[in-house]
Amino acid sequence: MEWAAEFETVAEEINFFSVGFRTLLAVLCGGILGLERGKANQSAGMRTYILVCLGATVVMLTGQYMYDRFSTGDPARLGAQVISGIGFLGAGSIIVEGKIKVRGLTTAAGLWTAACIGLAIGIGFYAGGLIGTVAVYVVISKFKSISDHFTHNDLIFRIYVEFDEMSVLKPLYTTVESFGLQVLDTILNNPRNTGNYNAILSIKNPEDRAHEQVAEYLKKIQGVRKVKLIY
Repeated sequence: MEWAAEFETVAEEINFFSVGFRTLLAVLCGGILGLERGKANQSAGMRTYILVCLGATVVMLTGQYMYDRFSTGDPARLGAQVISGIGFLGAGSIIVEGKIKVRGLTTAAGLWTAACIGLAIGIGFYAGGLIGTVAVYVVISKFKSISDHFTHNDLIFRIYVEFDEMSVLKPLYTTVESFGLQVLDTILNNPRNTGNYNAILSIKNPEDRAHEQVAEYLKKIQGVRKVKLIY
């Protein structure tokens, strides 16, 4: 196992190899976490998570370099500034929909954790970075099914819909109301006036209907391209 010992020695020092390795590892770990959030139609996706993790890694690399090269500076202090600063980015991913509920908390927490993972990778704590990435990915992706089991029939739920033209909104509302449900709020978006629309419907569910059943019926409406439940 001499090669492993040599690798560990080289990887813990600040050199061209370790900088490149830590950078690639940060991109990989950030990308894995961001991929799941992107699939969930969250504002912060793969690129955002990669940048957060990569930025934190560079900060720790800089702190370690300053300490090794000039025997000055405190890497831990730089890391603390990252943890404080990431709060602004996390706050930007949290959305309050009227008086209904707050969404984006998981994404904000994920961004903060991605920064922590980047700090671990940047200082050379590879085991912590990799194990942390696996743990966070399991929590935000696999634990969702457990959460869904308990929130399956919430009184209020949201559905993301993509459609061709504005006239599709009327049959969308009609279909929802046919289930005895009520559309409380609609967030409509027409990106760059392309003619393609998307909307997030906040729906009140007094009849205790299954969310998936409503989504399946919405998919059958002519002009609807995509329907996805948002938790």
